[in-house]
Amino acid sequence: MLEATIWVLRVANWLNWIVAALLMAFFALLLADPEGFRDTIFYGFDAETGARAEVRNYLFGVLALVPPLAVAVHFILTRLAALVRDTAAGAAFTLRNAQRLSTIGWALLAINVADLFYGWLSVRASEATGEYFGWSLSFTGWIAAPMLFVLAHVFREGTAMREDLEGTV
Repeated sequence: MLEATIWVLRVANWLNWIVAALLMAFFALLLADPEGFRDTIFYGFDAETGARAEVRNYLFGVLALVPPLAVAVHFILTRLAALVRDTAAGAAFTLRNAQRLSTIGWALLAINVADLFYGWLSVRASEATGEYFGWSLSFTGWIAAPMLFVLAHVFREGTAMREDLEGTV
């Protein structure tokens, strides 16, 4: 069962990079404007009110968010796969796994900060165009990140307790 989980996490990591590359290519294509592609997308946004410029800024912002988000998801998936692998081997409570949980927590925190930046971009573009650009604040990640840091601390304490127990036997 755990081997299947590791396999799924590895496939998810590959999909993460494939989707990130496709998104980067799409937004770069949209911003490069070959054969008036951007004009087709921007049709209906009033150029005089600055709506087109705001939508272009929105697209640049989304394009800038894709690589760091892909890296953060990569950190989460690879650390989680390693954690599952160690757990399957019977070595869950180790300092290395505690560090992995901390890394996952930091990556999740980075994703949450990027989500706030995306929200800011969405609100600005929505105000400029009158169209809804789709964002809502989610507290799930903001709850999960500190929980991961606490869990990492629990793993450190579990490692210390196991080492103490091994020393007394």
